[in-house]
Formats: sequence, C-alpha cells, structure tokens
Amino acid sequence: MADEGFELKPTFCATMNDVTRYLGDDLFRDEVDLILVDWDLGAGLRGETVISEIRCHIAYKDVVFYSANIDILELRRASFAEGHEGVYFVSRNELPEEVNQLFHVMIKKVLDLDHTRGIVMGATSDVDQMARECLQLAHDMLDNAGKAGVLREMIDLLDEKVPNVERAIAKLKGSPAVVDILKAHATFTANDGLRILSRLLDLPAFAIHQGHQASVKRYMADIVPKRNVLGHKVLTPDGKPFGIAGANGQVVALDEMRALRRALLELRNEFRLLHAGLSAR
Repeated sequence: MADEGFELKPTFCATMNDVTRYLGDDLFRDEVDLILVDWDLGAGLRGETVISEIRCHIAYKDVVFYSANIDILELRRASFAEGHEGVYFVSRNELPEEVNQLFHVMIKKVLDLDHTRGIVMGATSDVDQMARECLQLAHDMLDNAGKAGVLREMIDLLDEKVPNVERAIAKLKGSPAVVDILKAHATFTANDGLRILSRLLDLPAFAIHQGHQASVKRYMADIVPKRNVLGHKVLTPDGKPFGIAGANGQVVALDEMRALRRALLELRNEFRLLHAGLSAR
C-alpha cells in the first residue's frame, strides 16, 4: 500500500465488544475500507455472527471472510444462512494474495485524474497545516529577540510583495478582464512559512530537529510546485485526460501521481515527527 502512496491503518478487534465499540456512532464511516473476519474466533464465537453485527453498523463495505479450519464452501453456507452480501470467501493461506488483489481493485476506482488530484491536495493541506503549526511552535520556543526576528522576517516577506502586487493591480486595472482578475492572488503563502521554518531549523536551539530540515526543503522543491499546478489548473483535452497543466506549461501527468503520493506519504510522516518533537519541548 505504501508503494502505491497509501497509508495502512489497521485496527484489530479481539472481541465482539471491540467490534461494537470501534463501530460506534463516533466512527467516520469512510475510515473503513476493508474488513477481514476469521471464522473461528474462539469461545464458540463464529465469524458469521460478527459479520452480522458489522452489517448493523456498516452495510456496504467489503468483507473478507476466511478460515484455516473449514473450506470455502462451508464459509459460504455459514454466511448465506445469516443473509450476508458483499462478502468474499477465502482460505487462510490465500488471504494475503486475496487482500492484495482487492486493494488494487479498490484503488483503481480512485486513481483517475480527478480523484488522485483530490488525494494529493488533501495530503498537502495536511502538511501545510502541520508546517504552520511547526512554525508557531518553533517561534514560541525562541527568546524575545528571536521572536522579534521571525516577525520581522514575515513582515519583510509581505513588504517584498507590495511592489509586485501594486504592479499587478495596476496592470489588471489598465486592461481589466474578469478572467485575469480571477487568476490573481498574492498573500503570505504556505511556501513563505516553509522558508522561515527551514531557516529556524538551522539555529542551535533546534539542533535536535535539524534532521527534518531536509524534508522541509524536499517538500518545498518537489511537492509545492506540483501542488500549485494541481490546485489551480486543470487540463481537459479531447478524449481521456492525461495530466494537469499549469500556466507555465508544466504538466503533472497521471503516471507521475503514484510517485507524488509516495513522496507525500513519507513527507507527511516526517512533518508529524517534527510537529511531535516541537510539541514535546
């Protein structure tokens, strides 16, 4: 799953109480993609009973019903007697391969251009938010002079944009067009915050976190430009779309998305570690 740029988050339920507790009203249903149920659960509890309980909470998620003790025909009979639907039956030895195949079937449904664009944008939004929080945490750890320096740097970045913004506004007003005005946007960007965060990680006060600086720089260099293309431009040629293009002609092709998802998965975990480290100080 990591090779495809997705994160595996398994939840193990050892008892029926675990099942009902996990599938309570506070569960966001989209957090569950696939459910695996053993037939022999010990103490006389059988998997078909658990599947019936699961179906009371989640009606339409795929279930893999497996066993090392009985054959697939008997599994089918047990499940059919309970009136189940949406269940796959497999022997214990074939379980890894079956789940692997199911995973690939599932992700094919979300790896078209629009869906994978949403996946990337959602992941980058998570990283951007963590980066902002990391910058705030790092700022709060500095002495008064250091805090004043960060604030000054932020203001300087904003000041640098004023002439460009003024020129852009004058140009838009000089030859106004709705399409051009809609394209114009300039603020203190996520990349501005990342630049400051990267600089702070060079300071002696953050020596213990300096190893994360490479991840911040990698995110800025490898992810942000493609994120900006995906966020602001969509290429819809005749026939099947093959990629998304930015104003400068840069295209993020569909076959690049896998590598982009993988990189984001790694970098999101790096930012989580940095955030946790800064929060612990």
